[in-house]
Amino acid sequence: MIDIRKATLADEEDVAVLIRELGDAVGVTGDMNPVAWYSTLRKMIASPEWTFILAGEGPQKLGLMILLILPSLYLGGNRASITELIVTKEAQGKGVGALLVEEAKRVSRTMGCQELDVSVEVDNEKARGFYEKLGFEQKHADYGMKLD
Repeated sequence: MIDIRKATLADEEDVAVLIRELGDAVGVTGDMNPVAWYSTLRKMIASPEWTFILAGEGPQKLGLMILLILPSLYLGGNRASITELIVTKEAQGKGVGALLVEEAKRVSRTMGCQELDVSVEVDNEKARGFYEKLGFEQKHADYGMKLD
């Protein structure tokens, strides 16, 4: 049976492994300062704005979702955004991602959110299809830039 639960600081190594798998899957590689990375992770896990949700079966971790909840003046309430969703290769196609999204919806509702958003790379057809199947609709385009 798949267990869905909020991650704690004790789960930081499992989170790190899953984040690395996501980076490998989307081609984000390179050197990062591990001290700064773990410091950032600890701050995020301890923050009330961030919710880390793990999916597992026994000791095996199957997936991770990171949810950001922030107030929105536009909505006059809170808005939730899925910032990362990782399902291990072995667990893909077994409903783990859908379970994580259902938990995101539940957490978002309890936090007074009126919307749940996710951004997907334009060329990631698999992810776009996954979210559309779950009822997400494309609302707008995101833009970004690298800051030096």
